[in-house]
Amino acid sequence: MDILNSPHIPPSLIGALTLYPFLFTTLGRMQAVKNILPPKADTQKHYHLCNKIVASVHSTIMTCTGLYLLLTVDWAKNDISTYKTALTPFLVGLELGYLTQDTAFEFYQRAKFGVGSNLILFHHVSVILGSVYYLYALTINNPGPYFIGMLSLMNMSTPILHFRWVLQSNGRTFVNSRLKRFIDTALMVTYFWCRIFGNWWMGVAIGAKLGMTWYEAPFHIGKKFTITTTTMFLMNVVWWLILAKQWLRSVNSFYFTKQVAKKSE
Repeated sequence: MDILNSPHIPPSLIGALTLYPFLFTTLGRMQAVKNILPPKADTQKHYHLCNKIVASVHSTIMTCTGLYLLLTVDWAKNDISTYKTALTPFLVGLELGYLTQDTAFEFYQRAKFGVGSNLILFHHVSVILGSVYYLYALTINNPGPYFIGMLSLMNMSTPILHFRWVLQSNGRTFVNSRLKRFIDTALMVTYFWCRIFGNWWMGVAIGAKLGMTWYEAPFHIGKKFTITTTTMFLMNVVWWLILAKQWLRSVNSFYFTKQVAKKSE
C-alpha cells in the first residue's frame, strides 16, 4: 500500500506524529521556556509546561482550520455529510496524530513521575478509536466535513485552560486576583459554547437534514454514531460541571467570603 497516497492515512497524521514530539523536545531544551516557571519548579512541572504548549499549538491549528472549513463552504449547496474537501482528513489525521503521541507521553509521565489522569487517558483512547474508525470506514463515502469542523472547534478552550495553569504555577499573586476570575469565566463560557452547545448544534444540523427535531436525530444515525456522540456529550458535560464547580467556589471565596471576613474584623 502506498502510505503517502492512501486516503486512510493523511499526511497530517504522519506530520503530527513527528512534528509534535520534535516540538516537545525542542521546547524542553529552551532556557526561555524554562524561565516561564518559577526557579523552584521541578522536572515534572517543566514536562507539563512543554506538553501544554504543544497542546495549545495543536488546539489553535485545529480551531482555526475548523473555523475556516465551516465558514468558507456554502452548506446550503453542499451536503454536510458527503461534501468532500482535503481539510476533513487533514483535521482527523492531525487530531489522531496528536492524541496518539500525547497518550504515549501520558504513559511516559506515569512511568517517570508516578502521576497521571485516568479520565484524560480514557478520553484520549476513546477519541483515538473514533478517529481510526473514521479514517478507515467513513473517509471516502461519508466524510462528514461539517461535523468534523464542529468537532475541531472543541479545541478552542484548551489554550485558555493551559494559559491559566501557567499563571497559577507562578504563585498566589494570580490565584488571589481578579484576572483569575476573568480567565476562569472565559474558560467556562468557551468550554460550554464549543463542547456542549456545539454538540447540541450538530444534533440540530442532523435533524434539519433528516427532517426531524434535534433530539430525535441521534436515534436515526445508526447505533455506533449514537453511542459515540452521546458518550462524547456526557464526558463534556462532566468536565464542564467540574469547571463550573471550581468557578463558583473561586468567585464565592474572592467576592463574598473576603467581604464577610472584612466586616467581621
